[in-house]
Amino acid sequence: MKQPDDDAATLPGEPNPMRLIPQLGIVVLLAALAAGGGWYWTAESGRGDEAPSARQGGPVAVETAPARLGTVTETVTAVGTARAVSSVKIVPSTAGRITRIAFQAGQRVQSGAMLVELDNASERAAVREAESELANLRLQMRRADSLRAQRLVSAADLDDLRAKLDMAEARLEAARSRLEKRTVRAPFAGVVGLRNINLGAYVDTDTALTTLDDLDTIELEFKVPERYFATVKPGQTVSAVSAAFPSRIFSGAVREVDTRIDPASRAFRVRAELPNPDALLPDGLFMAVRLTVAERAHAVLVPEEAVVSESGRNYVHVVVDGVATRTTIVTGQRRDAAIEVLTGLTPGAEVVIKGHQTLRERSLVRAVGQGAKTAAALAPGGED
Repeated sequence: MKQPDDDAATLPGEPNPMRLIPQLGIVVLLAALAAGGGWYWTAESGRGDEAPSARQGGPVAVETAPARLGTVTETVTAVGTARAVSSVKIVPSTAGRITRIAFQAGQRVQSGAMLVELDNASERAAVREAESELANLRLQMRRADSLRAQRLVSAADLDDLRAKLDMAEARLEAARSRLEKRTVRAPFAGVVGLRNINLGAYVDTDTALTTLDDLDTIELEFKVPERYFATVKPGQTVSAVSAAFPSRIFSGAVREVDTRIDPASRAFRVRAELPNPDALLPDGLFMAVRLTVAERAHAVLVPEEAVVSESGRNYVHVVVDGVATRTTIVTGQRRDAAIEVLTGLTPGAEVVIKGHQTLRERSLVRAVGQGAKTAAALAPGGED
């Protein structure tokens, strides 16, 4: 016999109990999820108001150091070539054969000192001849003046004799000049270079006998990037070193600054002077230059370990009342394992130098090592 269907057993207009059971289960499940979400939200909101230590489980041990004031010198490095302030090639002003060489390579000579002498026999003879002629004419002039007083010589004859005397004086001066040109002298005081001639050699006006350099002061020329054009001024301090004298530092000052910037190198020329009393620095020496463009006496400095770089920015962790806060800074020069902080930090601020890796924003910290010693020294009755 066929069993009656459940639907058929339900009276018209009455709900079916078997269909309501799945629907009630869904409603109960949704209510449970809603209650659980509300409890989680309330719990997390309560945790957000708790101290950082409740989330971390205790202070993080770090080492700190205070930001301090110091003097920072901003410098520009460059390379340059040393040049003598005065430097010439010594050449004769006339041709002839060398009869005397009066210098040694590297010798310091005074202005006007004889360096080389050319054969001058004919020039000395010409001088003696001119001197003799001039002496004779001067004697004739004295006699003519005496006779003129007695009206025995006409005025015209006297004028003619005076003109001859003037020409004789000019010829003597020219002869002496030709004789002087046979001697090559130092145009200024300096150091003589290697000699390029030998005794008895024939030279002319194109022959370089030697060189002469005034090495009491060295001129150092170098190029500086254009971004420093407004800050480089005459008188600024310059120090230079050379591989030839590794243990020496030569100091000087900027003398001249070029008024133009090279469009190819985007740099401008600077000339400095370095005192060189011992003549140690030769002309042409390659030197590394350090130019001081600014000096800040009250700069804020922190140990370089305190600065963390990330995504092109620099920051430090500043500790205030046991809480470390990440602070963005702008850095400047480096000096003696310290970094200058241009903005973002005040003197005396305590910064983390070790333990960055375990820190989060507003982490509770406990100073150990250097920071602990600093705190003990500042506390009443602490270290002196």
